[in-house]
Amino acid sequence: MSNFIQMDIFFVISSLGFIVVAVFVSILLFHSILAMRSFSRIIRKAERDIDNIGDTTKEFLEEVRDSSVFNLFMGKRKKNRKV
Repeated sequence: MSNFIQMDIFFVISSLGFIVVAVFVSILLFHSILAMRSFSRIIRKAERDIDNIGDTTKEFLEEVRDSSVFNLFMGKRKKNRKV
């Protein structure tokens, strides 16, 4: 074979390899972006639920501390005590 035919074969093979690698990388990036969006959505929901749980817990503790049974056993609550 002549040198020009060998060069053409090399460039065709390397071009096809580059295209295959580029397609693989683009698919990988696409799926990683989708995964990051899903992860971000999950984190936002978890933060929102944690805030709701924290508010509910504070309300529950205030109700328990204001109850007469709690005051009977533990005494009066100080006003400047924070939860």
